[in-house]
Amino acid sequence: MLERLHPSWIVDAVGVAEVAEACREAGGMALDTEADSLHAYFHKVCLIQVTAAGRHFLIDPLALEREELAPLLRVVADPGVTVLMHGSDYDLRVLDRDFGGRIHDLQDTQVMAQLLGEPRTGLAALIEQEIGITLDKRFQRADWGQRPLPDGMLGYAAADTAFLEELAARLRRRLEALGRWSWAEEEFLKLEEIRFVQHEPDPLAFERVKGVRALRGVGRDLAFTLFEWRDATARRLDLPPFRVLGNASLVELAVRRPGTLDELVEIHGLGPRFARRWGREVLELLKEPKAAPPREHHRRDDAWLTPGVRARIKRLSAARDAVAERLSISPGLLCPRAMVEKVAACDPEVVATRGLERCGLTGWRREVLEEEILRVFSEERAR
Repeated sequence: MLERLHPSWIVDAVGVAEVAEACREAGGMALDTEADSLHAYFHKVCLIQVTAAGRHFLIDPLALEREELAPLLRVVADPGVTVLMHGSDYDLRVLDRDFGGRIHDLQDTQVMAQLLGEPRTGLAALIEQEIGITLDKRFQRADWGQRPLPDGMLGYAAADTAFLEELAARLRRRLEALGRWSWAEEEFLKLEEIRFVQHEPDPLAFERVKGVRALRGVGRDLAFTLFEWRDATARRLDLPPFRVLGNASLVELAVRRPGTLDELVEIHGLGPRFARRWGREVLELLKEPKAAPPREHHRRDDAWLTPGVRARIKRLSAARDAVAERLSISPGLLCPRAMVEKVAACDPEVVATRGLERCGLTGWRREVLEEEILRVFSEERAR
C-alpha cells in the first residue's frame, strides 16, 4: 500500500500553485509538517505534506521563498477548504512562526479519538485500528533537513496525510453516533486560535534539568555554568543542546567536578570524542564557575484556598471523574485540574443565580458537567 503512494516532490512556485488548486477544487485537504527539532538548535519546517483528492504532495520549503508558498497559505486560510490534521498543536505553531500560516475549518483526528475515549491516539495506532494499514515508524527521529531525502522517508512522510480523510470520516461517524461531533467542532475552533509565542529567556531554565534542583552551592553554580555553555555552543553550531551535552552528564559533571581529561572521560555519556572536542574548555569552566542566579521562592497566592474550597475541589473532582468514567474519556480532557479549581473558587451565589459560564465552564463541558456540579454546590448549601 505505502509503496503505491507515489508522492509528487514540489520545489517551485508552479508546483505550489498546482497543489493549492488541487486542494481548492477538492474542497478539502490533509496537511502535516516535518521539522528538524531533533537535529538543529534553530529548528524549522523542512517538509509540508499535502493530500487532496487522492493525490499526494511533498512540498520542500527549504527550496522555496516564503512568498512562493503564498498560494498554499491562502488555501489553508480559506474557510471553504477543510484542513485535516493529526495532533496539530505543534504544526500550527511552526506554520505560524515560519510562514505566518493560519488555518480555518480545521479538523484534528487526534482530538476526535480523544473525545471517543480511545486509549491510543497516535496516528499509526489509529490507522492500524480503523483502516488496517500498518505505517512504517523507522523515520520518527530522522533528520528532515537533509537533502536529498531517501525514498523510504518520502513514503513515510506521504503516509502521514494519505489516510487522514478515511480516518477522519470513520471517527466522525462514531462521534456523530454518540452525539459528540459538536464537541469536536468546539475543540477545532480553539485549535484554530493557536499562535506561536516567543517566550522571554528564563535565567532559571537550568533548574528544569532533572537533578539540578537538588544541587546546592558550587554544584548549582557548576550546573548553571555548564547549561549556559551548552546553550551557547548549541546555538553556534546549530545543534540541539542534548547533542552537545546530555542532561544526565551535565548533572554528573556538576556533582563530580572532574579535574583532568581522564576523569572527564569517566563521566557517563561522555568519552574520548567529547574530551578531544570540548574537554579542556569544560575543565576550565569547572575550575571557575559563574554564580548561578538566586532561587526564586514562588509563593502561591492561595488565600482563596480555604478549607471549604479544598473540600469543594475534592467533591467536584470526584463528580468529574464519575462523569468521565461514564463517558469513557479522560478526566483531564473533560475538565482539567485548573478548571476544577476555578469552578470551586466561585461564589456559590454566583453559581446558583448566574450559572457556571461565569466560572469559566462553557460549551460541551458545561453541558455534560452542569448537573453534577450544581448538585455538589446544592448539597453544600444544604449542610
